[in-house]
Amino acid sequence: MSQEFFTNLPSHITIDILSRLPIPTILRCKSVCKPWLHLLNSHEFTTHHLSESAPGLAVFQSKITSEIHEIYEFEDELDLDVEHRYKLLTAFKLPSHGLIQGSANGLLLIMPPEGLSICNPITREYMDIRTPQDSNYKHPQKFTFGFGVSTRTRQYKVVMFSHDPEKDKRLGFLQSECHVYTLGTGSWRRSAAPCLSYGSYCNGAFLNGNLHWLGFDANSKAWISCFDLETELLSTISPPTTDQQLLVADVFAFGDKLCVCDSWSEDEIVVWLMEEYGDEKSWRKEFVVVKREDMYGECVVRPIKVFKDGEMAMLWGDFFVFHWCSKRGTVSEMRMFEARGNCALDLIPHTPTFLSLSKSFGAMENVSS
Repeated sequence: MSQEFFTNLPSHITIDILSRLPIPTILRCKSVCKPWLHLLNSHEFTTHHLSESAPGLAVFQSKITSEIHEIYEFEDELDLDVEHRYKLLTAFKLPSHGLIQGSANGLLLIMPPEGLSICNPITREYMDIRTPQDSNYKHPQKFTFGFGVSTRTRQYKVVMFSHDPEKDKRLGFLQSECHVYTLGTGSWRRSAAPCLSYGSYCNGAFLNGNLHWLGFDANSKAWISCFDLETELLSTISPPTTDQQLLVADVFAFGDKLCVCDSWSEDEIVVWLMEEYGDEKSWRKEFVVVKREDMYGECVVRPIKVFKDGEMAMLWGDFFVFHWCSKRGTVSEMRMFEARGNCALDLIPHTPTFLSLSKSFGAMENVSS
């Protein structure tokens, strides 16, 4: 193939070809020549590559000797065993480690001991965000986060709910605060707050331009709180069941569907999917996983991925990842993802991107690499 081959191709065809390459190869292609460097850094390439990227996995593992974030790709081939379905793409360390609070279009929201951080693991850029001045992470304050992208303006937004359970008891009703941060503005602003309580540090499920959380009203009735990132308006969706089972449950984005995973039962884990988004009558019990004898205690379970052979990966609390085989009805633990004792494990579906934080938000944000 001659050197003039790519030179004579229209840019949109070159972009389509290059976007199909593995991410490490694309990074190396930036060193081929200046025209390719300019092309691979362009908005057109970033947008096209993101639209073609397959979701992977962002993992935070806190162990006794180390703390690290890792990005994995899925190798979904039928002849691969469980261990080889996860391919490490990159690993990175931030100055302050913290749990992953959300993933949106390739960017991660991470909560260190103080403040918040937005990072892109592929470009190795990050920026710190100060939380509102009137908020602090001290007991008994509870915080709930979400991170997503608006549908029309394509603005990246961080949403934070906070409430004080002890203050709620004194007042006799729920009193929450809502703050919204749009990346690139450098400031928070108040928005309408829900009259619901959430679990401490739970993160919002980003789907269809909305963030979703499972919360409870003053009568302990369960609701799915929905925050429209474009209009910044709140609404509620009825969950698939309103009994006390949802005390050990959470809401997730599972592929292109809204999902509620309920692990209240001592014997089984139930995964509900909303077939038609927004239609409360379309909830369907999709999977029922029979628990092993050693899977006890009140742990929220997060579905991760269903593979071609019917096996499903799920996160048990913040301890370990397990695979469930629907054909055999067996549960096997993934030793490569586990945390014991005082250690923690956190993971979330994540789609890599080449979006540059410095080019997109550097005018108003302090971006580092």
